[in-house]
Amino acid sequence: MPDVREYLTEVEYPCERDELLRRAAAKGAGDDVIGHLGKLPEQRYENLDAVNRLLGDDVDPHS
Repeated sequence: MPDVREYLTEVEYPCERDELLRRAAAKGAGDDVIGHLGKLPEQRYENLDAVNRLLGDDVDPHS
């Protein structure tokens, strides 16, 4: 799984899941990244840490 954070660098938080998907797609994220983001709950995300927490093991904390 690629590090999704590289595709979310220009996201302005707080935002909804749809905005995360739009920004990732605009940055050239592949289907695997879009698929993982698409599994996130439809809710408001206050920051990138909130996204990372919900992605869990899919995000490497050492990257």
